[in-house]
Amino acid sequence: MWIIVVVWVEVLKRVYPALASRYGAVVGGSQVFYIILGLALPSKDIDIFIEDFNPLLVSRVLAEALGLEEERFEVFRKGDNLVFHFFVPVGAGVVAVEIMSKTHLGRISETPLFREVVFVNRDGVDYWALSLEAYAVLQATRPDGPRDVDLARFRLVRDRMDWGRAMNLAEALGVRDKLEAFCRQVCTR
Repeated sequence: MWIIVVVWVEVLKRVYPALASRYGAVVGGSQVFYIILGLALPSKDIDIFIEDFNPLLVSRVLAEALGLEEERFEVFRKGDNLVFHFFVPVGAGVVAVEIMSKTHLGRISETPLFREVVFVNRDGVDYWALSLEAYAVLQATRPDGPRDVDLARFRLVRDRMDWGRAMNLAEALGVRDKLEAFCRQVCTR
């Protein structure tokens, strides 16, 4: 498991600065645990939000940042959300860089999530990322419900969360009931 963690961290350190130099890129997946707390948890992909992007340009930027001669990616739409997966070969597998134009709660710039984008320097790389509190709200409100892995991750850091701030954000988004249920599951074990 540790090898997977090290691999995605190294991929993130290379691709994020390249993307951020061209786009307003916000890290929004489980990578926020690493960026904000220095806690690199196992992950098979890297989640980044870019509201308006050209998939072909993003592919070129990522390939150049990684020194790849061959690019493998897929692009699809889920409603009005443009989703792009770029596959980075690592050892015997791949790490997927997933870029989405919006969260399931809407575009970051058009919701209270915007107030929860934080600037952090981690290991010499500057990142814009969602706060842990915003990420908790996103995971609590997943259309298919919170996953067991998300509950386990937040149990690890529950004492480092500002649950009041997360509740205020959830209230502003009209999803406080879902965050309260998520919090009960995280905080009672």
